[in-house]
Amino acid sequence: MKAAVPVKNKAERRPTCPHCKKRFRTTSTKAIFCSRPCKDKATADKRRIKYVEKAADSAFMKQLAFEASRAGTYEIFTGLQNAPESLAELYRLYAFKLKACQYGESRTYELSHICPAQGEDNIGLYHPQNLVVAPMAMNRAHGNAHYGAGLSIDRNKLQSRYLIEKGTKQSAIIAGIIRFIGADVVAQAVKIAGIKPRERVITLAWLRDHLDPAIEQHRLWLEGMDDMQTPALKALKLVVQGKEESGFKIETRKWSQFEVLYQELSRHAQHRPDLIPVMNAVQSFISDRLDATGCYDWLSVHTMDEVIQYLPDNFVTPVQLQGLFDVLHGASAEAFLQAVGTVPARSPVVILATLPMPTRSSPSLSFLADARSFADELDTDYVPDIPPTLLPGHTLAYEQCDPLPW
Repeated sequence: MKAAVPVKNKAERRPTCPHCKKRFRTTSTKAIFCSRPCKDKATADKRRIKYVEKAADSAFMKQLAFEASRAGTYEIFTGLQNAPESLAELYRLYAFKLKACQYGESRTYELSHICPAQGEDNIGLYHPQNLVVAPMAMNRAHGNAHYGAGLSIDRNKLQSRYLIEKGTKQSAIIAGIIRFIGADVVAQAVKIAGIKPRERVITLAWLRDHLDPAIEQHRLWLEGMDDMQTPALKALKLVVQGKEESGFKIETRKWSQFEVLYQELSRHAQHRPDLIPVMNAVQSFISDRLDATGCYDWLSVHTMDEVIQYLPDNFVTPVQLQGLFDVLHGASAEAFLQAVGTVPARSPVVILATLPMPTRSSPSLSFLADARSFADELDTDYVPDIPPTLLPGHTLAYEQCDPLPW
């Protein structure tokens, strides 16, 4: 008969769950949370904190802090609570403005309020539906004019608990913005739009540690780093690491005023039905202008956005540009529709010389080489009666122009 083996009971612990703060019983030496749901919620909270920290250290959030300090209240972000998609759209609008300004190479465009931020009775919201990326000169001339559109709050109904005192530190304003909008909303927007922390300070510190002033090229880089934008600094870091050629260049392109305003018209038309006729009129205007200059098949080959990139600056008049700006800010569309209702008579040579035209191959016909007797034709195979393809008379204009870059 075998001797009974004594059963060793594991020691029981009673730790406290770090998430729900309740004590629980367990015999495991590794258990930290009382249950799987608590563990999942703690992991989600950790990720949320990480996303919020990314947003707090981003240039985008510092721009929001500047606007809040300028308005003197956090309530300019009304409408962004419980709406991470709207906050993500606001970030994309901010990024589009940077792209139109060639990432700091120019200051041609800025965010313009539809309902002014410094109105007498109302304060315009810092919301994507109340903002337009517009030429800076037009925005400054527009001032505090208001045509009745946009989003705003009554100045007399501002709550004192959301007011921002003058001299408040930027970090405190950013923390207040996150509390007002909601940390969960900010975290979701970071995940949706890919908001990244500010990299300029980190990149500058790395470059100063790795560049040698004794080397002439390094010394030149060190002298010019303070005036370089973040994309250029990141490219320079790759050069120092040997991952790119030394002749690096940030690829940017110039955005015309008409292209920027057209992009904003397309965005606002999605939530403003009154802009749909304007959108249709602008597209018809572009199509008619292309037809008048012999470019009738551009839109059959390329999209409207692709075509607009290569339109010359004189494609629209300053009056039409100003009319489009006013319509985006809520002005009546009648005057603008009349301005684009007729295609102005312009020389097609000027437009064709400016626009890169698509190439078209034209077959060369030789009647002498193809001339045959009637008897020879009877001995050949049957050829169906197909009418010849006649080329339009303005084909020569296409052949004399450079092809499109795509």
